Amino acid sequence: MRYKKAPILEAVLEFRWTSKKSLDELKAVLGLSIFEGFQAPKPRIQFETAFKPDENAISHNQRQLGFEVTLRDGSEIVFLEEQKFVFVQRAPYDRWESFSEKALALLTPTVTALDVTEFSRVGLRFVNRIDIPEPKIDTDEYLTVKFDGPRLDRGIIEEFQMRVVKPSDTEGLHYALVLATTASPLPEHSAILLDIDVFTREPIPATGEKLMHMLGEMRIEKNDIFQKCITEKTRQLFGGVEE
Repeated sequence: MRYKKAPILEAVLEFRWTSKKSLDELKAVLGLSIFEGFQAPKPRIQFETAFKPDENAISHNQRQLGFEVTLRDGSEIVFLEEQKFVFVQRAPYDRWESFSEKALALLTPTVTALDVTEFSRVGLRFVNRIDIPEPKIDTDEYLTVKFDGPRLDRGIIEEFQMRVVKPSDTEGLHYALVLATTASPLPEHSAILLDIDVFTREPIPATGEKLMHMLGEMRIEKNDIFQKCITEKTRQLFGGVEE
């Protein structure tokens, strides 16, 4: 099912491995021809703060984890770090086939160059913002997940935020679901954030049919969670389904 006005803000594929790769190895990969359409790499920095009770002082450290490259039109981003590859497709999102093909076209030469044969985790995340043409909403009209407080109070819930992580009925898959109210950029609108992250926790080959099958299962799982979170009134906001 493909909506005419899908609420997708970002689609993300993440692949992690256990062995750490050097910055020189990562930078060499970003020099491959597959990255010619991307801007110059930017460093990915991790900042750490630690309290030293013996010295009654706070220390600040930073370490470069890898690089970030962005397609010249800003529609795609790749994070390449010592233990992971992340492909981000920004809105507008087209369809799964083009999204996954672009991600894998960059991933396959990357893992070959880095000699990665196995992933420790694979994640598929879709971040959706559902804009609703009402300044105030009853979330029960748009979501199947209910947000009841500890007692009966007057009025409707004005804001909420929840996150749940659990295993799926599909073997080998888990998911993290975030539901929250959020600001809409449209005047006189409310918005709901629906963030779905489906992921594996068991090792899986970095190439081949097993990986492709798992990605297909993750897509089905993500779509099923999305559909089961929303009501028919929400679906009507998406402009119908494309043939």
